Amino acid sequence: MQEVGMHLRPVQNTNSSAGNSASVSDETGQTSDKRIVVVRTLTDDGAGAFLAALGTVDYAGAQVSVKVVSFDRSTSSYKSDHEDAAEFDKVTTSGSTGSSSSSASTRKGGSYGTTAIGEELLAGSSVVARYRSGPPAPRNVTRSFTPPAVTLDLCPYTSDRIIAGSVRFRWMGTVYDDAEGVLYRGRTDANPGIASGRIDYQAGIAMMTDYVVGGSGPTDFQLLSLWTENSPWSTACLFFSTEAAPLRAGPGGFVLTVVDTRGNTLTANVDAQGNITGAHMLGRIEFQRGGVELQFGDFVNDGDLTAFDKAEWWYSAGDVGAVQAGKIWRPWPVDPTTLRYSCVSYIYLPVDVSLMGIDPAALPADGRVTYARPGDTCVIGVTYSGAPFAPGVGMTYNVGHERLSLVQVLGPDGAEILDGYSADLDAGTVLFTDLAGYPATVTVVGRTEVYRQIAEVRIDGSVKLTQPVGYAFDAGAVFSTALRQGDRFARVQRVYDQQAWNGSSWVDGQDGNAATATYDDADYPIEVNNRGAITERWALRFRSDATTFDLIGKHLGQIASGTINADFSPPNQARSAPYMTVRAAGWGAGWVGGNTVFIDTVGAESPIDVVRCVQPSSPAGLDDSVWIVQRGDVDRPPSAP
Repeated sequence: MQEVGMHLRPVQNTNSSAGNSASVSDETGQTSDKRIVVVRTLTDDGAGAFLAALGTVDYAGAQVSVKVVSFDRSTSSYKSDHEDAAEFDKVTTSGSTGSSSSSASTRKGGSYGTTAIGEELLAGSSVVARYRSGPPAPRNVTRSFTPPAVTLDLCPYTSDRIIAGSVRFRWMGTVYDDAEGVLYRGRTDANPGIASGRIDYQAGIAMMTDYVVGGSGPTDFQLLSLWTENSPWSTACLFFSTEAAPLRAGPGGFVLTVVDTRGNTLTANVDAQGNITGAHMLGRIEFQRGGVELQFGDFVNDGDLTAFDKAEWWYSAGDVGAVQAGKIWRPWPVDPTTLRYSCVSYIYLPVDVSLMGIDPAALPADGRVTYARPGDTCVIGVTYSGAPFAPGVGMTYNVGHERLSLVQVLGPDGAEILDGYSADLDAGTVLFTDLAGYPATVTVVGRTEVYRQIAEVRIDGSVKLTQPVGYAFDAGAVFSTALRQGDRFARVQRVYDQQAWNGSSWVDGQDGNAATATYDDADYPIEVNNRGAITERWALRFRSDATTFDLIGKHLGQIASGTINADFSPPNQARSAPYMTVRAAGWGAGWVGGNTVFIDTVGAESPIDVVRCVQPSSPAGLDDSVWIVQRGDVDRPPSAP
């Protein structure tokens, strides 16, 4: 398209013409110096030709040939403002004699003629070309178009509401049925059919979007079945409990659909916390008992409501902004008879006591025990671990964190080393003082913990504490619960003897006659300490020589032997301390083979039963681990904190 342009005074004349898709238009104006300027606009016809043979377009060569100057134009011009004497005489003479002349009226007041003119092309900037670049090769473009739905008024003579599932009609030779607000064709007991449209039960309108054209045309309609009801029941809130409980938490554990009064199917989405969201709905589900609460509606801007909306029963100016700023809840009615839900529930089988190891009578039906409760003590902690290194005497290792609660030195096998170093928990450092028996490399593990009391346990899994945490924990911190055991210390619960013992029967108290000899535990008590002692029932059974005895534990079995002629301190290898110490001076005389001394000890650590419950399923191949830590502190006087 070629275009010649200039800033003009008000347009004096505009001409345009078009043929096919090509066009040409002239716009004439006058400049301030009395020059006449013509702006001509041309467009091609899409086939390479301009109108009136003004030029051509070579699309492939990107060349345009157009005629912009013409010297064969002419225009009428004014020659003179008088006529010659002969012509004037004819006019006046003819007029005076009463005769008439056909040209008389054209020969008054002057004379006109035709003058040839030329057009001048201005500077190159006066030519403007606008064009669109095409692709190097033809392209196929597909454009989809969704036509508007064809509406069929199924109830033109009643305002009653259609009963869902009662509609069947034949239109253009095809039968359509409704199901939960959707119209299907070809629907049978074995075939779900093809969705062809929707139905508005309240308005009685069928909106067809995918239909078959046939029969005698759009007017070929026959209503086969349709039921209506007077005073239909709709609601904007639902409360119910599922038939089975408890439910599986998270997506897929509960699915709900319901049809609104406009025929739209609403689907509920449930997250792991039990929150229900979806189009026109909000609610919650309690997975443990299967309780469901649903509210249907939307928060709408108060400023978008009309006067008619504000006259509805649900509108109250006092509710605006009560939940969301500037918004009010507008109910969205649904048909409760169309509600459908599916859920996944758990079934707990009876537990075999012999496999579990404990009596499950006191456990909940699902075998799950409450993990955190208000008033319990919890521990928030994070563990720091560095790379293995070779220690040296006098070496100070910095964990990199201060205010530690625990420091451990571990060998390559993960076993804890208890001696040969001192730890400064506040500074987060470990000073190595003795490396006797140390492996080549060790690893130092530090842990920061905060003990707090639980004030509230919320349904979404969050926990509220009675005091602030007071420490900026790094990512990876773990929330744990703590079993408070009160004051704990190692002690000997009782000491007694028997004449004989079969080596396997453990009864609560003396079983048979007492031995003639007796260990003097009043003057030489059995000694235990918090590190080495454990909760166990021990038996010291004499051999036939009456001086040597074997140490047998109820749970550990026979682990050591001793003699009455020396102090006896069987080592606890796990803690590098003796289980107990029996002084030689307390034995006295009179012992014979088979005599047995029973010693019941109680360790400082509280016994904890750990039970792992595995649900019936296919193995996932994942490794599980748990860390149980016995923590305690010593009541030291203020002078030696």
